Amino acid sequence: MPDTSHNPVPSGHPFCRRGRSTEGLIKAFFGGNAALTIVILVLIILFLLREGVGFFPEYRTELQNFRKSGLEFVDIARKDLTAHEQMGSLLNRAYFAQVNSNCREEMQRLEEATAIVNYLGEATAPAHDALVQVTDAESNSPPTPELLQKLSAQYRKRLADALSGRLGKGFPPTPHLSRTEQQLLCDQIAARDPLSTDDPAFANELQASLAAKRELSAAPLIAFRDAIDAFQSSSSALDVLVSETSDTVKATKEAAVLHGIQVRKRQTLLDAARTAKPDLRSQLEADIAAAVTTEPVDFTAAMAPVLARIPQFKEANAAMSAGLTEVSEKLPLSLSDEKADRYLKAFRAATPAMAAETADTVGLLEGWRADVPVGIGMTISGFISGRDWITGGEWQDIYGILPLFIGSLMISIIALAIAIPFGVGAAIYTNQLAGPRQQRFVKPTIEFLQAIPSVVLGFVGIAVLGTLLQEVSTLDSLSWIPGFPIQQRLNMFTAGCLLGLMAIPTIFTLSEDAINNVPAAFAEASDALGASKLQTIFRVIVPAAISGILAAVLLGLGRVIGETMVVLLVAGNRIQIPDFTDGIGTVFQPAHTLTGIIAQELGEVPFGSVHYRALFVVGILLFVIVLAINWTAQRLLRRFRISQH
Repeated sequence: MPDTSHNPVPSGHPFCRRGRSTEGLIKAFFGGNAALTIVILVLIILFLLREGVGFFPEYRTELQNFRKSGLEFVDIARKDLTAHEQMGSLLNRAYFAQVNSNCREEMQRLEEATAIVNYLGEATAPAHDALVQVTDAESNSPPTPELLQKLSAQYRKRLADALSGRLGKGFPPTPHLSRTEQQLLCDQIAARDPLSTDDPAFANELQASLAAKRELSAAPLIAFRDAIDAFQSSSSALDVLVSETSDTVKATKEAAVLHGIQVRKRQTLLDAARTAKPDLRSQLEADIAAAVTTEPVDFTAAMAPVLARIPQFKEANAAMSAGLTEVSEKLPLSLSDEKADRYLKAFRAATPAMAAETADTVGLLEGWRADVPVGIGMTISGFISGRDWITGGEWQDIYGILPLFIGSLMISIIALAIAIPFGVGAAIYTNQLAGPRQQRFVKPTIEFLQAIPSVVLGFVGIAVLGTLLQEVSTLDSLSWIPGFPIQQRLNMFTAGCLLGLMAIPTIFTLSEDAINNVPAAFAEASDALGASKLQTIFRVIVPAAISGILAAVLLGLGRVIGETMVVLLVAGNRIQIPDFTDGIGTVFQPAHTLTGIIAQELGEVPFGSVHYRALFVVGILLFVIVLAINWTAQRLLRRFRISQH
């Protein structure tokens, strides 16, 4: 039989004509989709650039007004006050941590008693509120005895149900109260008048016991307390000066802003009058004539009384420096409580920096000049390295993304610390160790996590995870963990846990594909040399797939750092650089992120304002970060595929 496999199909054959036509349509369709995708990406980039490109010139203008009006001058002195408050906070935290360390049992007993009182109060709140409403002195008609008796009976019934545990989830845990004490507290609550809001006698006894124990614990620390009070009072003169000069420079800035608005309004009317029709032009010209324009602000004259007070700033600065020196000499060498001693050490470590900054302040005040222009480079560097993001205030809007970037970075690190072991470990197990039945169960189950909406995970973080972690952190057996007990249930760790859960499917799927693409000859050669299964996995398979695994991790990082809803709901939304003096416990502090600030503020800012454009610049930065992460991941994947061939 002749071989016809290589015989060409005649060009006039109808199948050939239909095939070429269909192939051309398919090519055009998919080529058009690819082109449309590229066009959309370009349009997104152009939109971001168009909205964000005007930010730095406009922000520069605001900073120039900030300088000319004298707000910058006052902020030079104010930064010493801020540093002084932070240092005083460290000392107070050290003091109270030391005092409370000796009163921990009394505090826990009072907290548990208060939790019971609050629980029963919430259970009887509807009946109690109804009684208060009908017995209100301003009520038009007094309640009848039958109504009072009925409402009181409802109150007693709800209280009895709560005491028996039939409402809600029952009493809060009370490991530090005996059953007899718990029963005594419940009996006192049941015996009091339904309208009474007084605390039970047993709760008052616990409060008095705690106060007595605190007083006893504070007795050896009287000198420490006096030193703290003296240190805090050393800034009173500077506080008064900053307050008084703030009023002056703020009035100057408001006058300058008003003049700028009037000038822009007049210019807008002039531009409209040039192109308007004759009948409308006359009306616009009348509006121009009626428009009121104030005189430009004389910044030099306005700043003269403020600059004249530099000698007073010198004296106040010297008093605060002396206070820092005196308190450093009177502090105890160490404190017995670990947390208190850590705060004390943090104060000592920060003292040289504060002393240097305070000493430099006088020179900065004397050398300050209002006529020095604000350069565009200074504006950009201030935006990138700024430690404050302050908007909507009466003083000055400040845009600095450093706390937002650090918040995003720390949450991403926490998320990857959770997602990498679980994602990569599950991929290794599923591909190399699990049987066919286990593979059919594990892989779809993990990938199903991607189908959970992020807002649902946010609800879980608020209602379950955050509350559970905070309750667990109060256990005495876990008090050795840094950051325990957790003060804020919405924090970076909670957000990182949820984002780690969201990143696991991405890392798992891509890592499993990378491991699966390692040539079988590698494992066969390892087996032939007598290696065990685990040796083959960790010394042959995983190293061969490491580029693909790294790419999976980077894509998981891109998934994490671009997430919005979870961090907005769970991270705590505090725009502040974390206090790293807490060590590992820093992860339990709240934070804000690049994505969260956009979602939170974009819908509330005026269109086209400096604040509006600042958020778009944050979006551009976020776009560049995610693009760089994905580009690096693609390069690693390409290198991995090339190495396999």
